[in-house]
Amino acid sequence: MTERERFLNYMQFRPVDRIPLMEMGVWPETLDRWHYEGLPTWVTGLRHLEDYLRLDRSFNCNWLPINDGVYPPFETKVISETDEEQIVSDADGVICRQRKHHRTIPQYIEFPVKNEADYRHLCSRLYGNEPGRYSADFAADLHWRRQRGEIIGVNFKGFFGFPRNHMGVENWCLAFYDQPQLVERVIADRLQFGKELLRPLLAARVLDFVQIWEDMSYKTASLISPQCVRQTMLPACRELVACLREGGVQVIMVDSDGLVDELMPLFLEAGCDGMHPCEIAAGSDPLLLRRRHPRCALMGGMDKRAIASGPDGVDAELERLAPLLEEGAFIPMLDHFVPPDVSYPTYCYYVERRRELLSRPHPGR
Repeated sequence: MTERERFLNYMQFRPVDRIPLMEMGVWPETLDRWHYEGLPTWVTGLRHLEDYLRLDRSFNCNWLPINDGVYPPFETKVISETDEEQIVSDADGVICRQRKHHRTIPQYIEFPVKNEADYRHLCSRLYGNEPGRYSADFAADLHWRRQRGEIIGVNFKGFFGFPRNHMGVENWCLAFYDQPQLVERVIADRLQFGKELLRPLLAARVLDFVQIWEDMSYKTASLISPQCVRQTMLPACRELVACLREGGVQVIMVDSDGLVDELMPLFLEAGCDGMHPCEIAAGSDPLLLRRRHPRCALMGGMDKRAIASGPDGVDAELERLAPLLEEGAFIPMLDHFVPPDVSYPTYCYYVERRRELLSRPHPGR
């Protein structure tokens, strides 16, 4: 089976020759550590690591080259800097403080959208049918992806995820109560934008997989209430999913860290297939999610803290999740990028133990 056939079949509970062996991603600092522990220095990113360790291509680092953000981007400017950090106005128009030598979440200082007037100003950069949103070599790139049997997928910043990036999490959450007209307009515009952006792919029926990126949960709950999601986001999400299905998209997943218990039934109701990365530290256990929603598709779910503890932790996690492997539509991988507290020997052990478990044919159900 090709990588594409294997992924699409397995995520829809159909038979496969083996279960996909994937990783969501690896932090740069992790690779820096591994170079001291035996990883060849030419392995500088996930693509190299996949080749070296014979992993399947990660959906998360192999999206089609489509710009679903602001276009044209804002000019990136360094406002001030020291030896250790700099304050930058980035391509989204966000002003943030970031470290120079280590990749961390920036400290956000100011966002370009605070109210409806700011949003109207941003709208000139939010036309989904701008030709520049597709790379110049897009047609050739798509052709060779299909020839290689790769998953043809798109990462789409969704109805919570996109505006939170341009207003900030706190401001966007408060807008649901303080600026409901702005929220209604942003969500409606995002729906229309998505339809315009993806229309060529959907018309050609070449798109297999769409990830809707929302990141709208924290450790204990959704960042807005389920009732609020139902009233504001669910109709737009349902309409987008229907459009994607009509265009031949087979698998639609929602990406959100945090505790997703309240969100899962809503996105399933909208027609999505499931969620990932099933962050264990926040209580999003794939075993519990599958028990409550028997036909949900899941990825992730392996506790990175347990994996970091060594081979015993790896074995315990794989044993814990084994029942889902028997059921199907669950790809076990770390519940986010591989952190630098996972040693290279432990990671190699983890890869080979997974390979043993995932190499058997799966009958589907």
